[in-house]
Amino acid sequence: MNRGFTLIEMIVAISIAAFMLGTGMLAYTRVARKQTLDQATAGVAQILTQARANALSGKKQNCTATLLGWQVTFTASNYTLGEVCTAGSPIPVVQTVILPILISVTTLPSSNPIIFNRLNQGTNISSTATITLTNTKDMTTKSVTVSNIGVVQ
Repeated sequence: MNRGFTLIEMIVAISIAAFMLGTGMLAYTRVARKQTLDQATAGVAQILTQARANALSGKKQNCTATLLGWQVTFTASNYTLGEVCTAGSPIPVVQTVILPILISVTTLPSSNPIIFNRLNQGTNISSTATITLTNTKDMTTKSVTVSNIGVVQ
């Protein structure tokens, strides 16, 4: 009666386990990258929606002059929410969001910053603005669009 396993059986079992672990880690990495891109895109859409809501309601937070609207400014690595006050007034920055590592804005809107004019007076966009975020590791992309009337999708 044999007790235990032969060397060949042990090598086969360890090889199968290593293969399964490797494919599982690869799948997990892909899902984690996709989730990071999805969350970053949702963050951009959320800040644009917040700017629109603030402009529609005429909300003033740090603006000491007359409020003209709210804007979102984009760079490759971050975006900033701020109030737009009367000419000559500095733009009070309300929030700056730094994008996660490996995520960047690869398509900036032609109207940068995007300005939502107060009290339902539209935007500074002539037709539609598209903001594209890219995961620079695997080059997957997701986009957010803003219409000239301020609808964020």
